[in-house]
Amino acid sequence: MNSEFEKEPIEESTYCVFKVGEKEFLLPVKLVKEVVDASPLFPVPLTPEYVYGVIPLRGRIIPVIDLSKIYPTGKPDYNDAKLVIADVELELMREAINEHIGFLSETLPYFVSFSSDISSDDIINVKSFFETFRLKELWYGRV
Repeated sequence: MNSEFEKEPIEESTYCVFKVGEKEFLLPVKLVKEVVDASPLFPVPLTPEYVYGVIPLRGRIIPVIDLSKIYPTGKPDYNDAKLVIADVELELMREAINEHIGFLSETLPYFVSFSSDISSDDIINVKSFFETFRLKELWYGRV
């Protein structure tokens, strides 16, 4: 076969796409634990504005994040909201722990595959997000 006609295989990645306001966000599917109804949600006093509340799920308390408070998305309508539960692995006191974080979605999320040439502006890096917005300090105190 002639090498000038051979193309490198395009690597595809699968993402969970969810909507907040007028914007869609992507999470790598390997980090999505599950999608559930966003109720019952319980507010937590003295938390940052982007922490919508918490939800008890299978013996865990999961922080629920409203991305419209962080990014310019327009006003969301959470009447039939879903919650995208993402898995994040953190290091706490030299020990790896597995945590979950929930992102509110206005609609039922869907899954798509993209080639590696998509823009990464709307892809959420869950570990970086968890650390940047200081969520581990909310749950574990200052570390």
